[in-house]
Amino acid sequence: MTGLIVHLEIVPGRRDEFVALARAHGERSQRLEEGRCLRFDVFVPVESENQVILVESYVDDGALQAHWDSAHMAEYSQRVAGMIVGRTRYRCTV
Repeated sequence: MTGLIVHLEIVPGRRDEFVALARAHGERSQRLEEGRCLRFDVFVPVESENQVILVESYVDDGALQAHWDSAHMAEYSQRVAGMIVGRTRYRCTV
């Protein structure tokens, strides 16, 4: 299994909008990538007004790469591009 943890810094005042888009993207990813995208959780830290943490699980590296290469990922990336001011990704194995 391959995991991805992404810490995001969101433009002030846009976190709620971003979270709604990210959660919809996560649900869509799990539906369209059934059996490959195992989980897609969007966490909202209570200590910060501008941070969001994504925790994603895929069956393997190929499934994660297919997710990154998908049309729905390209659409999501375009929709949220102006909302993200910082990003740190952690690709993990179990």
